[in-house]
Amino acid sequence: MPVQFRGLRAFCAAADHLSFKAAADELCLTASAISHQIKDLETYLGVRLFERRTRAVVLTEDGAALLREVQEHVQALERSVVRFRQRPQRYPLVIRMPEFFASELFMPRVAEFSERNHHIDLRIETTGPKESPGGRADVSILLTASPPQGACSRLLFPISYVPACNPELHQRWSGDGYGALEQATLLVHQARPRAWHRWAELAGLPSPSPRQIIRLDSMFALARAAQRGAGIALIPMPISQTWFDSGALLRLFRQDLVTADSYVVVADPASEHPEAAAVLWRWVAETFQQRHANA
Repeated sequence: MPVQFRGLRAFCAAADHLSFKAAADELCLTASAISHQIKDLETYLGVRLFERRTRAVVLTEDGAALLREVQEHVQALERSVVRFRQRPQRYPLVIRMPEFFASELFMPRVAEFSERNHHIDLRIETTGPKESPGGRADVSILLTASPPQGACSRLLFPISYVPACNPELHQRWSGDGYGALEQATLLVHQARPRAWHRWAELAGLPSPSPRQIIRLDSMFALARAAQRGAGIALIPMPISQTWFDSGALLRLFRQDLVTADSYVVVADPASEHPEAAAVLWRWVAETFQQRHANA
């Protein structure tokens, strides 16, 4: 049916103007293309629709009858097509990020992005520590010491780790100095089993020999355990700033564990919707760069 619809559209335009050239101008085609489409329609219907004269065309009786039958419907179809094309197109995007970034930063701000970009539908995927991402993502937020080369990437902010605990444990251990590490329970992230040893090296201390160690497999679980008084943890900053602002966690020692890790946002150059992906990438970069994270 596509050939016949094009032919009907060309036919109605030519019948309105009684000119193939004027019809061609209206439809942004050539007069030759209009002539071929109408000829194909005539072949399909088995009738002549126009008498072709030297400087004009005239509707035949069959042509006039067809015009009465189809003109209103062709115009209605054209209006529908115009309305459909004018609707904002929707772009589905996948964004992948570490689960702690999602819970602490992205989800509290995602409504801002949605409000400004109704045409972009997001699928948010989270990854745990050392978890291999599955499938392709249009935009990715990575925690890495080595940003990908040759990709559209931007540094968001570096990460350091702060020794912290809840107010009750802080009151209990803050007067004991580093000796608290020998008596307290230390909370350890399974993906960073030597973090406390590295922190002790930076502080000029021997590796701690705590009373007890609890290992957790997610940063959110680690922060929550510290907030509930399970022990002392190395909490990533500045991503965990709200925990400290609310008083749920308090810094126990001045020494931080400084690492080479940073959060980086990366756009996939092979995205099926590169313009929409660029909008999301820029929003992430502008929203979560260093100046925002330190606010």
